[in-house]
Amino acid sequence: MPRGEPGQQMIHALPRPAWISRSRLSRPRVAALVAWAALAHILTWQGSALLGAPATSGADEAEQGDSLVAIEAGCFMQGAKDNYSDERPRHRLCLPGYQIHEYEISTADYDRCVRAGRCTSAVAHLASHPTRRLCNSDAPGRGHHPVNCVTWEQAGTYCAWKGLRLPTEAEWERAAAGPRGGLHPWGKGEASCQRTVVAELEGHRLVPGCGAGTTLPRGARPADRSALGVRDMAGGVSEWTSDSFDLRAYKHSAADPSRKQTRGRSRAVRGGSFRTPPRSRLLRVTSRQFSGTWDPTVGFRCARGGEAAAPPPERP
Repeated sequence: MPRGEPGQQMIHALPRPAWISRSRLSRPRVAALVAWAALAHILTWQGSALLGAPATSGADEAEQGDSLVAIEAGCFMQGAKDNYSDERPRHRLCLPGYQIHEYEISTADYDRCVRAGRCTSAVAHLASHPTRRLCNSDAPGRGHHPVNCVTWEQAGTYCAWKGLRLPTEAEWERAAAGPRGGLHPWGKGEASCQRTVVAELEGHRLVPGCGAGTTLPRGARPADRSALGVRDMAGGVSEWTSDSFDLRAYKHSAADPSRKQTRGRSRAVRGGSFRTPPRSRLLRVTSRQFSGTWDPTVGFRCARGGEAAAPPPERP
């Protein structure tokens, strides 16, 4: 947890028993000291949970940001039968094994790259843009939120700094859909604020971030977890992939799985965001979007290994 977060303030507000500072402690006093420390730990967790923040320390946050999920080599059904035309045809695609970040890259993760001199500020290119207020990098208390407002180039630079790369569209979709290829990472069931971070209907208007108006901390909705263990893929922020966007990409890959998506200046973006309406078809794991520049709704995660798609093996 970043310094100064509400959970830490709750700990600091606890009155320290006078006997803690004594140099010689009896066994009962040692036992009481252990109990007091346990109480402080519980209150830290509760304070964070009630305020929507993950109950993690700064070290835990850094470890969470570097956690990679291993996806074994195998085949899956890419695309959809009944969604948008650029998701068709639904076809079988085989990928080599790879690893992908369990969570999206957080603002604190990205800021470490900036301080190391390898990344540029996520908001340096925004000046006084009206949507800058939705960008997390210069907003206090959002270190554990997913980083947003980064360009495709900035995302790629961060991944390279970590010795990683952006995932392909196919890698992203397989990690989100899991082996059974459900509509959402969790399978069946509508995409609403009960399961993921999207916009919430309040009266006659949609309020982003389940009513918060902004993103929420990573992992704020535990249900947004794929069968393969990758989190926050339905909502939160949409994510850059390494591929250029091509409306006919699935027609090409169905005929030639090894063909790269290189046409066009816009890059493929996957997943919904904190501003996507609930129950939208854009929240399906097969939904494809694109962007040519930064946006408050777009962040990223990294991957490594894999990349080359292969033709499905012949069935006996």
